[in-house]
Amino acid sequence: MVFSNSVFLFAFLPVALIVYYNPFIKNMGFRNFWLLVISLLFYAWGEPVYVLLMILSIIVNWALGLWEAGNKRTKKGKFIVLIACIYNLSQLFVFKYLGWVMGIFGSEGWFSKIMLPIGISFYTFQALSYVIDVYRGKDEAQKSVFNVGLYIAFFPQLIAGPIVRYGSIAEQINSRKHSINLFTDGVWRFIIGLSKKAILANQLAIVAEKAFALNPGELSVVFAWAGAFAFMLQIYFDFSGYSDMAIGLGKMFGFEFRENFNYPYISKSISEYWRRWHISLGEWFRDYVYYPLSLGPAIKIRKFFSDKVDKKTAALIANTFVLFVVWMTTGIWHGANWTFVVWGFIQFVCLFSEQHRKPMKNKKLGAAIGFVSTFLIVLLTKVIFNAKSMSAALAYYGSMLGLNANGFCDGYGLYWIDQYKFYLIAGFVLSFPVLEKISEFCQNKKIQPLWGCIQTIAMCVMLVLCMAYAIGGSYSPFIYFNF
Repeated sequence: MVFSNSVFLFAFLPVALIVYYNPFIKNMGFRNFWLLVISLLFYAWGEPVYVLLMILSIIVNWALGLWEAGNKRTKKGKFIVLIACIYNLSQLFVFKYLGWVMGIFGSEGWFSKIMLPIGISFYTFQALSYVIDVYRGKDEAQKSVFNVGLYIAFFPQLIAGPIVRYGSIAEQINSRKHSINLFTDGVWRFIIGLSKKAILANQLAIVAEKAFALNPGELSVVFAWAGAFAFMLQIYFDFSGYSDMAIGLGKMFGFEFRENFNYPYISKSISEYWRRWHISLGEWFRDYVYYPLSLGPAIKIRKFFSDKVDKKTAALIANTFVLFVVWMTTGIWHGANWTFVVWGFIQFVCLFSEQHRKPMKNKKLGAAIGFVSTFLIVLLTKVIFNAKSMSAALAYYGSMLGLNANGFCDGYGLYWIDQYKFYLIAGFVLSFPVLEKISEFCQNKKIQPLWGCIQTIAMCVMLVLCMAYAIGGSYSPFIYFNF
């Protein structure tokens, strides 16, 4: 089930809210149990078998958390964390990577038929971080398996994030406030996210799909660039739209989730881009991969090389190793394909070069060059991200450069660009904080009541349009369901 289809909008969500806000039942325990039940039903709608796998994950990690409670920061505690890592990551490996790895060695066989459970990359990371944080003493172990289940399976963020930390919602699970303002904010945020998905992302997807489906020799230079640009906008509005809906739905039920996107396409460097894009994933890798490597293996590497080279070089080697591992694992996390391995390596190279380049004396010129170069790098790497193979990605790059005996421009490409020019232009403009700046300006002026009225009307219009797209549109799952 997806947030943008009619079943969710007209059946699942209304029933979930009506029962949750039943005036005769205000017990938080019942409300939590109800949220857990409908979350499992939400997942079972698309994964009727794999919901059992998630239930098993809930029970195992709940038990490991309780076992960990009396062994924080001890050798036994480390052993429990090791068990948690093996259990959770082995699930991820079997269902997401085993077929790919076996294929590399030429013995793919029946492994290739294993279906990827939706959202396994997200809920596995949440479950693993819970056990690790209990070991570190950051969080207390939860005695109720139902509360751990709600943390892992809560349907708004279950299948595509944001990746929630247990510590950020532990108190909210047991005691949270509900108010008209919070609920209204949630509805508005949900409509914004739904509009990003239904009105923009789904239409931009048509341009991208048409371009990427063509043979390299039939894809004109102009349409190749337009297709890459359309996919760059599509994946942003698709994923940030899902995050907006998840945050909005959370507010409707009294939960406050952290932001997951912050206008990444305004970034002036790749490092800034990753502080703005999929923030919860970046923070997860920072806390559970980067820091442990920096405090463990990196120190050993630095000591090993300190006798052979100077301290500065030894530190550089150690830090480079950590950065390389983090971004290779980040790339592989996104999918079992060499395209994601290459994509992760490119991120590593870009971030490494940024760490060691000298800043320009002219800051304004440096910022302008940084913005253009970052935008171009992100656009070009999205081609690898969307391609089915590296050969397909290279062929697409060839079309972008006119190296495939393809023309510069043709009627087919111009037709699709013309048909969807509104979405391309609107997507580009709205990927910058234009509306946010207008809202801030109006709130400081006497026209604030008028602006509030305009916003309300706009939200109503957007909701009607989204409903129309939901009823009349074809099935269009979120891109990050694949990861």
